[in-house]
Amino acid sequence: MLLNHTLRLARLDLALLTRNRMAFFTTIAFPLLLGCVALLLKEGFVSGVASGLYTLTGMLALIGFFVTFMHLTTVFTVRREELVLKRMRGSVLSEAAIFGGSGLACTVIYVLQAAAIITLGMVALGGHLPRNIPLLFLGIVLGSVMFVPMAAALSGFTKSGESAQITVLPAMLVLATTSQASFPLSGMPDIVQRVAGALPLSPVVDVIRIGYFGQDFTQAAPHPAVSFAESWGAAGPRLLLIVAWIVVGVLIARKHFRWEPRSS
Repeated sequence: MLLNHTLRLARLDLALLTRNRMAFFTTIAFPLLLGCVALLLKEGFVSGVASGLYTLTGMLALIGFFVTFMHLTTVFTVRREELVLKRMRGSVLSEAAIFGGSGLACTVIYVLQAAAIITLGMVALGGHLPRNIPLLFLGIVLGSVMFVPMAAALSGFTKSGESAQITVLPAMLVLATTSQASFPLSGMPDIVQRVAGALPLSPVVDVIRIGYFGQDFTQAAPHPAVSFAESWGAAGPRLLLIVAWIVVGVLIARKHFRWEPRSS
């Protein structure tokens, strides 16, 4: 029953997304344009790998912020203020299905976008297939799952759908500049690197790069090469950190998420 309700809500969310121009741009058009930024970087190297591919793999992680976190913060806020969430909660739908349906829809979009961007990078940047495809997409899926409860939590502090774009801005700036998505932090003080590495988006970036390049990006450059099996061990601590952030997000969401309008 839970799975059936989740799948139905996911299909409904996908259908509604295609009818909303702003949501379509935020979750589909803009992330693809963001991924294409890497295509402008065809020369030079960053952290021991081609600059274009370094940026492309970073953008793969950052796209999840827009597809899941920004989009769902707006969706949850709008549905709360319009009493949609209250009606859904009062129906046969479980809370898990409500969150799972929206999260599943975003994850499907994210995975398809990642596959398209990787293919584009292979064609335009002379890239290659990921060295560990299952690991790379596991990082993408877990990253998307991580942002669902975080979006739910932030929606509790957001007054309206219009203000959601502003509410998520500080988080976007912090995560984008500390995750090494577009540039390494190797020149920063050790304490800064440690704090940045513990923030939510950083482990997603590392897992994606380990899966794509077959190198251990948790180590300083030049990053040691790892085999298919070794890449799982290298990415293991970062995967656990993502799971830890999922747990933290759920705990925060349980405390601050609102089912009814803020004025009530």
